Amino acid sequence: MRLINIFIAVSVLLFSACSDSNPESSSNFELKGKLSNAHGDTLFLEQMGTDGLVGVDTAILDENGEFTMNPNINEIGFYRLKTSDKNFCTFIFDTNQNVSITGNAVDLGNSYTVEGSDDSKLFWEINTASAESYRKRDSLQKIFQAFVNLTQMDSLRIDSMSNELEKPYTQLVNEHNEYLKNFIEKHSSSFASLAAIQQLQPDEFMDTYFKLDDGLFSKYPYSKYIKAFHEGVSSSRKLVPGTMAPEISMNTTEEKPLALSALKGKVVLIDFWASWCGPCRAENPNVVKAYNKYKSKGFDIYSVSLDKDMDKWKQAIKADGLTWKNHVCDFKFWQSPVVKLYNFNSIPTNVLIDGEGKILAKNLRGEALEAKLAEVLK
Repeated sequence: MRLINIFIAVSVLLFSACSDSNPESSSNFELKGKLSNAHGDTLFLEQMGTDGLVGVDTAILDENGEFTMNPNINEIGFYRLKTSDKNFCTFIFDTNQNVSITGNAVDLGNSYTVEGSDDSKLFWEINTASAESYRKRDSLQKIFQAFVNLTQMDSLRIDSMSNELEKPYTQLVNEHNEYLKNFIEKHSSSFASLAAIQQLQPDEFMDTYFKLDDGLFSKYPYSKYIKAFHEGVSSSRKLVPGTMAPEISMNTTEEKPLALSALKGKVVLIDFWASWCGPCRAENPNVVKAYNKYKSKGFDIYSVSLDKDMDKWKQAIKADGLTWKNHVCDFKFWQSPVVKLYNFNSIPTNVLIDGEGKILAKNLRGEALEAKLAEVLK
């Protein structure tokens, strides 16, 4: 479970951002507890805030393993209680709460219970369900790896076994996704659902993102966490199928400006990539294959690079056989305005648009890209 705690902690830090707190909030918060296996340990309470982990309060466990804290908590947010960076548990605390916890001082993440904070209890529920799902998936992966290591399998037998294990693995993923979706819809105004939504792919569960955003933003309009989440979801609302793709204009390899709108009339794949991105280079053969198959039917590609070096960018274009002419880059790396404009945080990523510039689909890979092109370019 500690791994899930860490995952969610990182996710929270990623979408945190600076903003004003509710000016009407005040703090009358108390946290107390009793931990077994305590030996005068010092407990640290930290907020998972806008600039990382911020210390809030400390307490020393007495001879009975008991402690009390009265931190200044002025708004709802994510907090972690730790004895060290490897031994902690995560909570959602709000103003004017009286919270009590129990647990094992040497294994906080796996042993704690909490009372007085409904959101923290819901967070624990998500944590437990996620840890169990990931444990089962990990077991399947270990079974596969053990057979490969212990037996002299040929490639056909390895592929066959991989296909057999893929079915239960996919089922576990789908079951957990359904659990998360139902949880969020049931608790669409709970902070705990922020931890659940981080595990769902936006493109597949965008409606769930919208429902959570509507529920949280109406309840917590001053929260820095919710404002940041709302901003990201608002950007995604502008990129749903049927909406117009935002305009892009950058320089080509010949240092001449080329706008996305110049390709109007064609079905265009806006492909975000970079020469330094291994997964992008691995996906390029699929993009090339799709281009060669459908270019005569009105398909084109507008490749937007996040490169920093002109020569490396040009070399990768040549090496990977990216023969279309529409290659652009502003050499601003992740600071390029297109990153925020198209709301992505990893590459490769892509957006398929029709001849009018309306979005048809996003993040199509390999056979999925060809299948969609076959559908729209009949």
